[in-house]
Amino acid sequence: MKAYLDILDNIMTNGHDLRMNRTGIPDIGLSAGAVFEHDMSNGFPLVTTKKMGLKNIATELEFFLRGITDKKWLQDRNCHIWDEWANPVKVEQKYNIAAAQLPPMTEPEQTVTRNAIMDAERDLGPIYGFQWRHFGGEYQWDQKRIDANPTDNFNPQNPGLDQVQSAINKLKNNPNDRRILVSAWNPIAIPQMALPPCHVMHQLVVRDGKLSLIWTQRSCDMFLGVPYNIASYALLLLLYAKEAGLKPGTLKGELHDAHIYQNHIPQVREQLKRKPYPLPTVEIPNENWRGMLNWSASNGFKLKNYLCHEKLRGAVAR
Repeated sequence: MKAYLDILDNIMTNGHDLRMNRTGIPDIGLSAGAVFEHDMSNGFPLVTTKKMGLKNIATELEFFLRGITDKKWLQDRNCHIWDEWANPVKVEQKYNIAAAQLPPMTEPEQTVTRNAIMDAERDLGPIYGFQWRHFGGEYQWDQKRIDANPTDNFNPQNPGLDQVQSAINKLKNNPNDRRILVSAWNPIAIPQMALPPCHVMHQLVVRDGKLSLIWTQRSCDMFLGVPYNIASYALLLLLYAKEAGLKPGTLKGELHDAHIYQNHIPQVREQLKRKPYPLPTVEIPNENWRGMLNWSASNGFKLKNYLCHEKLRGAVAR
C-alpha cells in the first residue's frame, strides 16, 4: 500500500532527530506529521508488506462499538491488543498496597511490580468505546455487573451521549450535516484511562452518495499501531456505509506525531524492501446483519484475496 509505505520512507529519509519519549524507547519522526489517503474503490487498505490479522483488528473494533472496557472480553476472544495496559488509578492503588507489604524495591523491581499489576487488572477505564457510546457519562466498574454484562459500565442515571448512534442518525436523516463527528478525547476522563486516546476523533462526510471518513491521530506508532488503525477505520467506514445505505468513498488519516521507534527501524527497513501485493477486498455480509451497533467480528466480515509477505514482529513500547 503505497500511501503508507511512502510515509515510512519519508520518516526513514528525513526523520533524523532521535527523540526520547515517555516509553523510554527513542523514536524518529516528522515535525509536522503526515497524511494517509486511500480511495476505498481501490481495495481494502490492509498492509501487504507484512502479515496482518484482520480478525484481531475487527474484534477490537467490535469492543469499541459496544462500549466495552474489560480487557478480559478481548482475551476471551484471543485478542491481546490491550494486555499490557489497565486503569492507572487502580494500578497505583494496588501498587501502593503491594509496596507497603514488600521490602524496599529498586527502580527495575518497581517497574516489574507495576507491570504485573497492570497485566492482571481487567479494567481499562473509560477508553475509546466508552467515549464513543457514553461521552460525558459517569463511568462505573462493578465486577458482578461487568461479569453479567460487559457493556454495563456506566451509571444509568447519567449514561452520557451516544456519539455513534448520533452519527448514524445524522447519516440517515441529514447526511449533508458538517458536524458528524465522534470524539474519544475527553480530558476530564484521561486520568482513569489505560492510555489517552491516540486516534482522537473521526468525522464522516457525504458527497455524491459516497461516505468518506477522516480520522485524526495525535500519536502514531507507524510500524505497529498505524497499520491496525488504517484497517480498523476502513472497516468502520464500511460499517457506517452499510448502515446508512451509502457507498464507501475516501479513507483519510491525519497523522500528527508520526514516528518510528528505534527498535522498529530494522523491521521498517525490511518492509520497505518488499514489493506490495494487490490489495484484498472486504465484504460486510447481509447474513446476520442487525445493524452496526449489533455487529459481531466473529461472522461480520469476509476478507478476500489477501496476499501478504511474512509477519514482522516488534516489541510494544509500553
